[in-house]
Amino acid sequence: MLHGKRMRSYEHIIEEEVMREIATWPEDREFETLPSMTRIALGAILRAVFGAEGPALDELRELVPPIVTVASLVLLVPPRMRRDLGRWSPAGRHLRYRRRFDAIVDSLIADARADPALKERSDVLALLVQARYDNGEPIPDRHIADELLTLVIAGHETTAGSVAWAVERLRRHPQLLSRLTEEVDAGGSELRQATIWEVQRTRPVLDGTPRRTKTRIRLRDWVIPEDTNLIFSIRSVHDSEESFPDAASFNPDRYVGAVPKSVAWIPFGGGVNRCVGAAFANMEMDVTLRTLLRELRFVPTDAPGERRRWRGGTTAPARGARAVVHRRTTAASSHADPVSVADGNHRPGIVEPAADLPGYSPL
Repeated sequence: MLHGKRMRSYEHIIEEEVMREIATWPEDREFETLPSMTRIALGAILRAVFGAEGPALDELRELVPPIVTVASLVLLVPPRMRRDLGRWSPAGRHLRYRRRFDAIVDSLIADARADPALKERSDVLALLVQARYDNGEPIPDRHIADELLTLVIAGHETTAGSVAWAVERLRRHPQLLSRLTEEVDAGGSELRQATIWEVQRTRPVLDGTPRRTKTRIRLRDWVIPEDTNLIFSIRSVHDSEESFPDAASFNPDRYVGAVPKSVAWIPFGGGVNRCVGAAFANMEMDVTLRTLLRELRFVPTDAPGERRRWRGGTTAPARGARAVVHRRTTAASSHADPVSVADGNHRPGIVEPAADLPGYSPL
């Protein structure tokens, strides 16, 4: 659902969200970019997944962040404390938010079923409403709500964290920042894609990915029984000198003219359980960085790199990926009128993604 031609139709949504957010950014003053990246990613995925606009979109923008926060608390507490112990308990708050979320989704599903142009829509909700099981039965509304909530929760914080890390890294690599700006002005994308891959390698927002053995297996000197839970360390895999020479360095050029090896580069996991939203996330990061570099000049810094901070499910720059920006007045940015973007009239050019890139592989 989130790849190919349909996914590329979401590009204008992402650029609109970026333009709307950066219109409020201060110039020549340091500020945190992570909150903005979170709002951009949330707005983009809500519109792509739900097709929501107007009051429904505004309410979802307000509702999803506390759902994520409370869900993280519920997962961390012992099982006995996951019961509803009142409106202020983590489980009680989660249930209250979930009921409100389900009510909004029920309304959107009903609107979608009544929409005479349903078959022309590209949002995920419209696709799920039209989908059928092998026996011809439609997907129950509650299952649709579960799928949509999973996509939104899993998709927006991870992407926001990766883009924030990109800002944090680029400000500390001014030569790379200059090359990327020149590439954007020339209409290229190879170095930008390589930078996205290297950000995800060196600053993965997820520390590990879980798996469960179906049968007894041997892993070098270890024999692991069946039905055993395992957690693979993404950071350890990405720090391998065997896979990535000089692994501690931030060097996107390692991917220019090449692609990461799927067994060594696993920010989205791997195998049949690879993140279903990987292609969408890659496209979103690419469009966001392209728009930021086209519209803004980021002031480099020699400050130490920001530490990792755990946010309950993901890691992000501890100081919020702080930046200082100036608006560009070059011809490269003059075509993107913030007013037309806010009105939904701006449609950036769509570039066909290469089929063999990890970020765009079929899901």
